[in-house]
Amino acid sequence: MRKKDLTKEVRIQDATAAIILKEGAAAVSTVKVAKRVGISQSNVYLYFKNKDDLLLSVYQREQARIQAAGDLNQLTDKTIALPVRLRLYMRGIFDYAVDHPESLTLIQQIKFLMGQDDGNPLLATVQGTQNIVETLMQEAVDAGVIRNVPVNVHMSLVFSMIHTHTLNLKRGLYQPTDYSFETFYDLLWSGIKGPAAD
Repeated sequence: MRKKDLTKEVRIQDATAAIILKEGAAAVSTVKVAKRVGISQSNVYLYFKNKDDLLLSVYQREQARIQAAGDLNQLTDKTIALPVRLRLYMRGIFDYAVDHPESLTLIQQIKFLMGQDDGNPLLATVQGTQNIVETLMQEAVDAGVIRNVPVNVHMSLVFSMIHTHTLNLKRGLYQPTDYSFETFYDLLWSGIKGPAAD
């Protein structure tokens, strides 16, 4: 059995991400990825079972990067008030997205293609940031701190607004100094807060 080269695995993931960012997640194929890396298609299969496995690995990598950038322990610390923890979550995503705008695009593209909202079992097995946030949001819904709607609606609102902001920055529609985190936080908070938050 051939030994895996971790740098090659990263190059395969990077090539996959580049294809997604240029052409969309649906355009990814193991043939395209192999060609972009300069290896045979069979080499891709040394690292990933199939296209779904490859896409899932890129998704997990981006989730891990977000998780590493923020202090998730604070999100689970019940001694910190729920509104404060929600703000910490939004601030963490905002700061990370401004510094890494492509990351949210990769996550969005892969989630859409793999049908996360349709209950894709592959994405449902991904642990980490998303599960911590789902738990936080559900706790906030249960306490009446945010509106009583499904947590994925709250998460989509936060993700979509911040993602749109980072895309606007990337396109040069305005400068980072034109709108602060506070501007977006006020808008997000007014959209999600529940009766117990007043």
